[in-house]
Amino acid sequence: MGDGGEGRGFEIAQGRLGPGRLHHCMRAVGLGEWALELLCQRAAHRQAFGKRLYQHEAVAHWIAECRIAISQTRLLTLHAAHMLDTQGNKAARKQIAMIKVAAGRMASKVVDCAIQVYGGAGVSDDFPLAEMYAYARTLRIADGPDEVHLSSIALLELRDQRRRTQAKL
Repeated sequence: MGDGGEGRGFEIAQGRLGPGRLHHCMRAVGLGEWALELLCQRAAHRQAFGKRLYQHEAVAHWIAECRIAISQTRLLTLHAAHMLDTQGNKAARKQIAMIKVAAGRMASKVVDCAIQVYGGAGVSDDFPLAEMYAYARTLRIADGPDEVHLSSIALLELRDQRRRTQAKL
């Protein structure tokens, strides 16, 4: 029945996890961009203590840190996509686990900074930030929690280091 792969259901399902996780990470990058856009709009227009919010060093640093986090995650995601395309699921396992952790954390951080800049309005129904935060936080649990992926990354890294060491001998 099917492609003749009776008994391969788990293997086939596992093969879809990598591309699915990659998709979620790309969406997280988009969410981070949207949250940063909202943060910057609010910081440029809102004033506190006689200055625009972005003129306060803490807010300026949040903007910079958010841009760095989004760019890092985008590059990690592009690298994982390239590995998936050129080397397949198995070879890209570590990179996919890395972006799964990085993307959820980045999206949560950027949305959290935006909420902070919006103050109480950031968690109201007047702005999409509370819903965005719930989505970002869910990314850190769905498809395996961060802790599971961190353990996988560590084991894969230890394996890779061991192979490098053995290759030098």
